[in-house]
Amino acid sequence: MPTPMRLHTEHADGLVLVTGATGLLGSMALKQWAGQPKPPSIAVLVRDPLRWRRLAGEMGLPAGAVVVLRGDVTERGLGLTRETRTWLAGRTTAVVHLAADTTFSRPLDQARRVNRDGTRHLLELAAQCPHVTRFALVSTAFVAGRRTGRVYENAADATSGWVNAYEQSKAEAEALVRESRRDFVILRSSTVACDDTRGGVTQRNAVHRALRLFHDGLAAMIPGVAATELDAVPADYVVNGVTRIALRQGVDGQTVHLCAGAGAMPIDELLDDSYARWARDVSWRKRGIARPTLADLETWELFARTVEETGHPRLRRVTQALSHFLPQLGLPKQFDTSRADALLGAPAPPVREYWGRMIDHLQATAWQGVAGLEAAA
Repeated sequence: MPTPMRLHTEHADGLVLVTGATGLLGSMALKQWAGQPKPPSIAVLVRDPLRWRRLAGEMGLPAGAVVVLRGDVTERGLGLTRETRTWLAGRTTAVVHLAADTTFSRPLDQARRVNRDGTRHLLELAAQCPHVTRFALVSTAFVAGRRTGRVYENAADATSGWVNAYEQSKAEAEALVRESRRDFVILRSSTVACDDTRGGVTQRNAVHRALRLFHDGLAAMIPGVAATELDAVPADYVVNGVTRIALRQGVDGQTVHLCAGAGAMPIDELLDDSYARWARDVSWRKRGIARPTLADLETWELFARTVEETGHPRLRRVTQALSHFLPQLGLPKQFDTSRADALLGAPAPPVREYWGRMIDHLQATAWQGVAGLEAAA
């Protein structure tokens, strides 16, 4: 077993075990940690070492910057050998859990396999590591589910239920962490809209798929009310929060919203800006695609049920694709970010600061990697 380099953080002389290293946020966090004057000593848990080596090369990580452990959070013991677990037990002082299944359309049992059960397996391993003094879980602000109004950072329940299995499985993961440890910090990210405020998009998600369907004229109605705002953040803001807070002293037992908060963008303004930018394309403008109508959640859900029962197969597929994400727009909420703002010294960039650049990027790259008409045909 290779020996990691010395750790230079609050967790001195120890090892930070990181999951999700091949994901967008995980890879960006590793690169940021590696670039610090005194980088932490890190071991990454990866399912595919070949993919990791390719990614590490793209990131320009120096050889030996991290220890690579082949494993899987869905397996008991993380799929590691007893020898490796013993090695970790003697060295690990912190765990940063970034691995997640973020596909909103997963059935609940599948979403739980990574998000809830994977967290349980990691907690079990951490319990066998006597030197661990921090367990950081990267979660989602949308564990708030169907609740509306102001959502505070210490809120831990969603008694009104959830919009999708992703939200529920992450809420269950948070509950496991709170029940198991006192040295935890939970970092709740909002929806990632783009890489940074320049608007580039490396990883497409439900926001981009919904936009593509609007652009193609496939969504005549969406849920939303006058108070609806879209809370989204650039990936680099979340990564900055993770790398600066996950190993920080004095945050035990805290939950932090890495969200736009007061910088969320009203849905009417967001749609107006998006459609105005698309209209710069003469060929798109000639198609006469109208902006979708906003409807309250009850009306949207009635529409979705009617489409499911009687609609054209293509319209059913479109409505099903939107139903795992868009209902949140009919549940207006604003995330409190007081703790995050204090810890990071500044709020997240307002969504309107980069939204237009993100729309232009998607259009300029011809919606590469974002399913649209062809997927609904």
